[in-house]
Amino acid sequence: MLTRLKVSGFKNLVDVDVRFGPFTCVAGANGVGKSNLFDAIKFLS
Repeated sequence: MLTRLKVSGFKNLVDVDVRFGPFTCVAGANGVGKSNLFDAIKFLS
């Protein structure tokens, strides 16, 4: 299970450190990088 993701310099994610729990909600305004966060996870798989 993915518990933590650190991203630096991937698309518009400059310096991101996310810790995932049993249920993690990703929310935000348009253009802030929500989809890019999931693209980074997909890139690693």
